[in-house]
Amino acid sequence: MKKVLLVANVAKEHVNKFHIPTIKYLQSKGWQVDIACSVDAEIKAGDNIYNMSWKRSPFTLKTFKGIKELKNLIAQNHYDIIYCHTPVGGLVARIAARSFRKQGLKVVYCAHGLHFFKGAPLLNWLLFYPMEKWMAKFTDMFITINPEDYELVKQKFNHEMKVEMIHGIGVNFDRLDISDKNKVREKYREDLHIPKDATVLIYVAEILKNKNQQMLIHVLKQLRERGKDVYLLLPGPNHQHGEYQKIADKLGLHDYVKFLGWRSDIGQLMVASDICVASSIREGFGINLVEAQYCHLPVVAVSNRGHRAIIKDGVNGFLVPLNDCDAMTNKIISLMNDRSLYMKLSSMNVDEYKAEYVANQIYCFLKSL
Repeated sequence: MKKVLLVANVAKEHVNKFHIPTIKYLQSKGWQVDIACSVDAEIKAGDNIYNMSWKRSPFTLKTFKGIKELKNLIAQNHYDIIYCHTPVGGLVARIAARSFRKQGLKVVYCAHGLHFFKGAPLLNWLLFYPMEKWMAKFTDMFITINPEDYELVKQKFNHEMKVEMIHGIGVNFDRLDISDKNKVREKYREDLHIPKDATVLIYVAEILKNKNQQMLIHVLKQLRERGKDVYLLLPGPNHQHGEYQKIADKLGLHDYVKFLGWRSDIGQLMVASDICVASSIREGFGINLVEAQYCHLPVVAVSNRGHRAIIKDGVNGFLVPLNDCDAMTNKIISLMNDRSLYMKLSSMNVDEYKAEYVANQIYCFLKSL
């Protein structure tokens, strides 16, 4: 039986969001899977859950306390594999595990999108690139989730380290399966005060500067100025302190942009929508795009490496340049006006992204160590 310690930053927005299927899959193979993170929500998987001191940012004093805590945890439990995620999880885990690698401990880091990439701010390269390059020396396997990160790691980092790639971190499609879709669509539109014949755009993401929702607000303004009855749904925790609401209000869009906060009913919101849009500046992998395609929504997204890993422009969706509101507006209108194009781009097969498939990939990678 393998003993694995999964290390990440937080429970609610990371472990629960991305790793439950993989944890359960490894347990089904007879492996023990413990979890170390900042436990800010109940985790419904895993054998032992350890609440650690660190938070989402690696640049705090609590990170140093977390390294000491993790060292003690590894020494007590004699793990075979450390499987770490997120900048803070990857930092504390690889530093804490460094001395134990001589005893046979294997360290695996999964990067959910590198912070340094072609076009990234210089500060990202100055901060994160040296840190990752140094920590790669203490890493047995580096897993990436998009082709561009894979090539970068292969070229720049420790050549003795194994480098692998998975298609995202796996999507649990079960939560998106909705029965009686017509009734759900009608009810949700009524509750959200959206006319049944209006076109609804949706972007499932935290409200953050990197997610760049202000671009979508300006796109919505253009669409409505061109006579289109369009609404925008923005489900996701709001970290912008009302900044984007103020932009919407200033543009006269108060009734047409719906800031919904964190939601567990993403499947229902997808059913109530017509087109998935995505505006992020940086993305490791656009899981929200895959979820939308599963729900038969066509996608119009900003071209970044995470979106390019999923969308081939004009083949299974549309890609537009960052902050090119005109381009995104035109692509949305083309979908609204051309029913055959809409049907083509809303009928994509996304089986390769299933959580079970990706979990099996991860199991095979870890087993090979």
